[in-house]
Amino acid sequence: MTTAKPSVDPIDPKLVRKLADILKETELTEIEVEQGDLKIRVARQLTAAPVSNYAVAPQAYAPAPAAPVAAPAA
Repeated sequence: MTTAKPSVDPIDPKLVRKLADILKETELTEIEVEQGDLKIRVARQLTAAPVSNYAVAPQAYAPAPAAPVAAPAA
């Protein structure tokens, strides 16, 4: 005895491509379409730019100002 599988409409690749284009154009991260029993969800992952940690270069210290020279006593 064989079990009958429910008929599923094949997914239209043009529809998926169209949904992906909509994601790009609108900068959305996901979109879902439902037509009868068919439900398609297209999502994209956003990758963050890698964070670079840089050490701050040590700063050279400025020499302390020289003390004023006193005038010679007369």
